[in-house]
Amino acid sequence: MPSVTFSSPAEEKEIKIALYDSISPSVKLLEYCFHYAWEENGVIYKMDVSRVDYKDVINGSLRNYDALVIGASGRQYFHALNPKWKEEVKNFVANGGGYLGICGGANMASMGYEKPRYPLDFIINKAALGFIDAYLNDDQWEEWQYLWKDGGRSNIPIKQKLQGEIFDGTITRYITYAGGAGLYGMKKAKGIGIYLEEPSEVAPLHFWIWFGKWIPWKKITTDIKEYYSAAESTYGKGKVIVFSAHPEIPPRFNASVKEYFGLSIYGIPRYVYEWIGGHRMNYSYNWWILRRSIAYIKELPLPSFDELLVMVSYENGSIKAYAENAEKVEFYLDGKLMATLNQPPYEIKIDLKGEHEVKAIAYHGNAMTWDEKIIEG
Repeated sequence: MPSVTFSSPAEEKEIKIALYDSISPSVKLLEYCFHYAWEENGVIYKMDVSRVDYKDVINGSLRNYDALVIGASGRQYFHALNPKWKEEVKNFVANGGGYLGICGGANMASMGYEKPRYPLDFIINKAALGFIDAYLNDDQWEEWQYLWKDGGRSNIPIKQKLQGEIFDGTITRYITYAGGAGLYGMKKAKGIGIYLEEPSEVAPLHFWIWFGKWIPWKKITTDIKEYYSAAESTYGKGKVIVFSAHPEIPPRFNASVKEYFGLSIYGIPRYVYEWIGGHRMNYSYNWWILRRSIAYIKELPLPSFDELLVMVSYENGSIKAYAENAEKVEFYLDGKLMATLNQPPYEIKIDLKGEHEVKAIAYHGNAMTWDEKIIEG
């Protein structure tokens, strides 16, 4: 393995990221993803992520950030019906702020639906920011069913061709799909990702009907293969990147669909699905895509392609760190360095009493990531 190359002392540049809050569990994965720093030519570029909400946008707080990230959420469709909200976001990007949109955040950045048919289509069209001059192929009875029927384990890997500076050329990569749009009709924006597979062929779902018992009525069919899955553009002085799939959610390979009557992630009783079995990749499997995207839209040196993650916990008299691709992990207690471990298990035994701040920092090459928690001993 290459050795850790962080210099000390070094100049530090902070990238302040506003992460739009959501009820989706994936917002927490994005927080972990952006607890990240890397060094290039003696400068440490450090991401500082904070959650923001409707009130923060309305009161003009976006001006305190460098980039806005909107992920797997639908609340912004309704928030943008307030002209003030929409104006604040558009002005933020036009004045040089970066925008990274994922799934719902990608829909938000588009032109909306070319031919809206359903009530939510019209709401999205009213809310759409128009940063990317793409229309949405995202039908409520087709692609959206992979969201509406999600029972909490939607790690479906869909093969995509990715191209551009972020990817250092052209690559093929599997990214988790959960109901995102196929993008089309772009003239100004540049497509940087293409769906190479059809979700309904990789993970077949059904509509179910009750005839004394639940039976599959008909197969759900999607049609986004060969549509764009990612795009980049500019809006005023700002740069914009969108992904209609989920780089923040680790894909699960060699799995299969399980359909059953249960609760969706929104708490609605219905026939839902899970993607079960097989092998889940590291949480940080595709996080390099998002980290490099933030650097790209802020015109910074791009970090490496490495997977890197740490999660800290306190259990049974030990501070433990789950780490992916780490060369070493440092443990801090109330700001004081307690230990540095160069191989797993990353764990230090300590009997804590009362409230403490516990932090772990994981390093790999010229990059680091961290996690910190307040715990009760």
